[in-house]
Amino acid sequence: MKKINVYVDMDGVIADFNGEVNALERFKKEKGFFKKLKPMNENGMKKIIKDFNTFIISISPNKRADKDKREWLKQFFPEIKDENIIIIRNGKRKVDYMKTENGILLDDYGKNCKEWNTKKDNFSIKVVKPLEEHYNELIAFK
Repeated sequence: MKKINVYVDMDGVIADFNGEVNALERFKKEKGFFKKLKPMNENGMKKIIKDFNTFIISISPNKRADKDKREWLKQFFPEIKDENIIIIRNGKRKVDYMKTENGILLDDYGKNCKEWNTKKDNFSIKVVKPLEEHYNELIAFK
């Protein structure tokens, strides 16, 4: 059976962006900011990686942050292939950078979820609880 495509946001979903003091002021200019984020939802993410065709789709302010995000992913989720990591600039729509015909987005930002759902056969889940709890919602699509 073909694996379902699942696109996972980083900041606020698997990287604890919101747990950082003054994160919004710091992330654009602080060197190494993204590399220092604590992981979150590790168990749920490992299950998703195992059972689905998993992509990371994340927004980044600059090339330095792109590098930090990739290094962070290598440290905490090395199973994710480089070609399945999609990093785009602030202001871009995630749905426009999909690498597959359809997919499910796991994101904590409602605007991204809404835009994702505009493409036929796409579905999004707004992450408001631990990923392990959302995992059951994903299983329903198998």
